[in-house]
Amino acid sequence: MTTSNFLRVHCRDCGNEQIIFERATTVINCGVCGSVLARPAGGKAQLTGATVAEILE
Repeated sequence: MTTSNFLRVHCRDCGNEQIIFERATTVINCGVCGSVLARPAGGKAQLTGATVAEILE
């Protein structure tokens, strides 16, 4: 059984902290500056403009 977690990520452009689902099926944008944080990749989302600060289980 695979488990999915939520991730606390930091936007690389503005530093905003946001919680996202690690298996996102849509593009996730930063709530402050609008840059792309993650893109769907057929499983776990690919982080493009964010760094993981914490894994929330």
